[in-house]
Amino acid sequence: MTSAAALLLLALATPFAVAGGAAREKMDAGHPGYHAAKQRAYSMPMWTDRPPKERGPVPYTPPKDWVYNTTSGPQEGKINVHLVSHSHDDTGWQVTVDQYFFGQVFYIIDTLSQTLALDKNRKFMFVETGFFARWWDESPESRREVIRGLVKNGQLEFVNGGWCMHDEASPYYVEMIDQTTRGHMWLKDKFGEDAVPVGTWQIDPFGHSSTNAWLIGAESGMDYLFWGRMDYEDWNNRVHKHGTEYIWQASESQGDSAQVFTGGLYGQGNQGYSTWFSYEGGSPEVQDDPSRHDYNVDKIIDTMVQNAKQQQEATLTDHQIWACGGDFNYQNADHWYHNMDKLIHYANLNGTLNVFYSTPTEYVKAKKAAAKKAGTKFEVRVDDVFPLANDEHKYWTGYFTSRPGLKRQVRVASNFLNAARQMEVFGNVSKSDIKVPTTRPAPPIGTSWTDSLEGTIGVTTHHDGMSGTEREDVSDDYELRISESHGEVEQGVALTLQRLAGVSGAAVEQCACNAAAGADCLNITACPFTTEASEFNAIAYNPLGRAAAQTIRLPVTGASWSVKDADGNAVPAQVAEIDAVTKALPKLYLNSFGMTAAQIKAAEGALENKATHVVTFQAQMPPVGYSTYALKKGEAAAAVVAQTPVDAAVTIANDAYELTFENGVTKSLKNKLTGKSTRFAVDVAWYKASEGGNTTGPGVSPEHEYSWQRSGAYVFRPNSSKTEYPGPAQTPVLKLTEGGVVQEVTQTWSDWAQVVYRLHAGKGFVEVEWTVGPIPMDNPWLAGWEKHNWGKEVIVRYSTDIKSDGTFYTDSNGLEMIKRQYNKRGPSYPAVYNITEPVAGNYYPITSMLAVQDEAADAQLAVLTDVAQGGASLQDGQVELMVNRRVFFDDAYGVQEPLNETMCGCGDINAQPGQMGAHGQEGDGGCVCAGLTVRGTQLIVYDSIENANAVRRQAVEELEFPATLAFTSGRVARPSQSLVAKALPEEIKLLTLTSNYVDVTGGKLLLRLQHLYSAGESAKHSVPVGVDLSEVFARAGLRIQSMEETQLTGVRGPVSREKFDVDTFVPNEGVAAQLKAAPFPRVPYAGDFKVTMNPMDVRTFLITLS
Repeated sequence: MTSAAALLLLALATPFAVAGGAAREKMDAGHPGYHAAKQRAYSMPMWTDRPPKERGPVPYTPPKDWVYNTTSGPQEGKINVHLVSHSHDDTGWQVTVDQYFFGQVFYIIDTLSQTLALDKNRKFMFVETGFFARWWDESPESRREVIRGLVKNGQLEFVNGGWCMHDEASPYYVEMIDQTTRGHMWLKDKFGEDAVPVGTWQIDPFGHSSTNAWLIGAESGMDYLFWGRMDYEDWNNRVHKHGTEYIWQASESQGDSAQVFTGGLYGQGNQGYSTWFSYEGGSPEVQDDPSRHDYNVDKIIDTMVQNAKQQQEATLTDHQIWACGGDFNYQNADHWYHNMDKLIHYANLNGTLNVFYSTPTEYVKAKKAAAKKAGTKFEVRVDDVFPLANDEHKYWTGYFTSRPGLKRQVRVASNFLNAARQMEVFGNVSKSDIKVPTTRPAPPIGTSWTDSLEGTIGVTTHHDGMSGTEREDVSDDYELRISESHGEVEQGVALTLQRLAGVSGAAVEQCACNAAAGADCLNITACPFTTEASEFNAIAYNPLGRAAAQTIRLPVTGASWSVKDADGNAVPAQVAEIDAVTKALPKLYLNSFGMTAAQIKAAEGALENKATHVVTFQAQMPPVGYSTYALKKGEAAAAVVAQTPVDAAVTIANDAYELTFENGVTKSLKNKLTGKSTRFAVDVAWYKASEGGNTTGPGVSPEHEYSWQRSGAYVFRPNSSKTEYPGPAQTPVLKLTEGGVVQEVTQTWSDWAQVVYRLHAGKGFVEVEWTVGPIPMDNPWLAGWEKHNWGKEVIVRYSTDIKSDGTFYTDSNGLEMIKRQYNKRGPSYPAVYNITEPVAGNYYPITSMLAVQDEAADAQLAVLTDVAQGGASLQDGQVELMVNRRVFFDDAYGVQEPLNETMCGCGDINAQPGQMGAHGQEGDGGCVCAGLTVRGTQLIVYDSIENANAVRRQAVEELEFPATLAFTSGRVARPSQSLVAKALPEEIKLLTLTSNYVDVTGGKLLLRLQHLYSAGESAKHSVPVGVDLSEVFARAGLRIQSMEETQLTGVRGPVSREKFDVDTFVPNEGVAAQLKAAPFPRVPYAGDFKVTMNPMDVRTFLITLS
């Protein structure tokens, strides 16, 4: 029987059938979110089932005026069922955000505005502000006024309230803050402060981060969090013990002041963000007219009572929440409310239950009151919810890496946005100065030229966006939106730098990786302006609050170049030929479908990178400011260095490290400052993606060894724990480039895998630049039956002598580090926990950092990454990061196509529009294009634990927030300046400075500061640090005049910093060991421009500058 047929039979057989309507829910009955309703035996013979002569009085009759009583509220002594109406609206997944809006979400909001107004007791909660803003912009004032009234009287409540429901594995904390701030600012602007959410509703993301709980939740003034997915073993343990709701203390730095009430939605008994009924065609209507056929209200109420009693067994207090909705529900809101009115009316007549319309906020308020009165204790949780699995072979760890190009684009655009915001404040460039604004902008909140880019990044942080779990054409749409808005910001940045630097005689240009076919991507050494110029100025803008030194690499033509600073002094520089792999990268963008050989040759010529060499030098930049460097062709001041083949052992070194190679591979790494050394083996390898089969091992019962589960966009399931060489086995080829600015070794593993190791002068890290792709579909180098097309999950792996004892550490969205253990979960998980996929089950999201250490030897290896990836430590002293994926089967979680990306963004070979092509992917008319090729950077820090902890935080800042570069052939009158009067302390980050919300904040700028270190991370740096902002913002015209503190998103006063007020209990000693009070109490801002920042503080202020 097909799943569709099975669902149809189920809908006909039971009064409360499958709830929801999410395509992802319908794909697999095993994963969290899908819950088939169970056929129950009725508690007594039903009236309609008795012979007519034996029926007696009708058990329920409709009110004479057909007006149902929906006026109930919480009552003691009964099971209180809170019906929380919601619709989960993906801002892109199977179709684009606009297609979802115009096809579905517009009608959800539009019909709700009418249906809620018919009964003041009806309520609805809404999450995705990006959708609501679209509706608002396209609705008449009369309909807007209805919405204002619904919000004012509490019938329409915004929960979460971000621009979207963001992913929790892939985004850097910066993107999470920005998209939430944008949504909250829009809500405050349209409805006032009272409409700003006080709770979080992350029901669909595929795992949950500590950072989201304590930062986006508690620090935003949102004291509760609900979700619809968690690990199946964790759920099964909790649902039979202390219930699925608890107090989450997610930050060791913030302690119990950042607690949030957390609930896993019960669904129909096995999680999920739907409930026991649905009125999207899934459940029969409530038929309460006994004079008609199919009278069923007695059966429905009986089933409802039994369902509530079952849920009560897993619920603390007499209050339970029923999430009434699913994906894109309520397009006909009256269909829902007409039936729910009847459920409330008749269930309350029955008297066993007390049922009423509610919201998450009302539910939590009632829950807290009931718990305090009864002395109910909630468990305290400390661990995050990663990774998520829903049976022995279905670990949602593939999406940690899926669509790495989109993940990287978001990270780059986010840094560019934050630099541009600073420039807008300092440079006095307004939107009216922009000649070509974004033609299809995000729904606006501010009047800045950065507003649309903020919105397009925001919508892409969606949990089916940068997570990589959307279709390829939807991913293309996200990329296009960012690119369009990026162009507007490029104009603003160019004008700002032109004014700040006093550029005359020529425009300011950029190579911001925002042109077709990667034509201006500096990470692949492509920039038309620098390539074609014989003399130009490079302007490097530093967004950090401290001075920074950064290595700059610019493509040029010819080997003879000089580099000079603002004073005309020669700057140490070196020139080298661009390597063959890098030169060939632009040609991969060619879609040769239907082309002749001559046409292909001509097209490749048009795509060719015309640069021949790369100039490398180090830029010294002031805090929050820029420096200018003059480059001139024909003056041979820069050393010309050549790539030379290496056959014997070779060592490269800088002030801090020595890296030795032997027989084509890395051999050892030595920290010259401390004398520590280790075996250091780096390899590129790949796992065969499972196409379904057996996995055996501890915890896997014989009947569950086989699973059809395949690797796909969501799920990582390797065929085995063995990895393969990236191509025909050979000794990697080494080439050495020695220079005074940087020493590097290029290591070629195959024609689709290359690694470049760089040691920069004066830097305390090893740079590892990897290039992986196009991953071949075929693998003829394997023997026998394995020659057929294997999906490939590609990793970069580092092996050392560190005795890590199965322990490793991963970051949480770039902030606190979390302790992990091989084949174990944290103390909040069941004591007996079986990880039944030995590779995939040990993978975690790595947003910026992964580390192993040996406390006895006082040694740590930290790997920093410039893009979100999945990672693990599967052996002592070893870490691996998955950098690229190409798989050829859909994993059956709803996206309905394999993760088989191409460089062209087009669909499959030989596919007609809407049809599947040669490789099972939806096509768009024809696609002969190389598979996705990605390049990224990882930084290696090897040192004592204390030193490594200190260095890695500063190195991450350089990696994630590099200089914004611009170029001009004009004269530069002011070649260097800092836009602040004093640098910030090295522990403090200038996280946000923007004027985009001045219309909401009464003309005030939003300023956000961050302490980079977590509690206990560094004896030197993990301490309170004071900063006097009147000394920082003290330049003429930029003096700080006023300053008030707010909560994280800038829409209300600062949070109270009180723990969630219910009684709690600690389940075990492991949890107790992590329940630390914040080591330093927060010092309230006293109004004197002086701020004391404690470890891991993120604090927001509204300021005015003269």
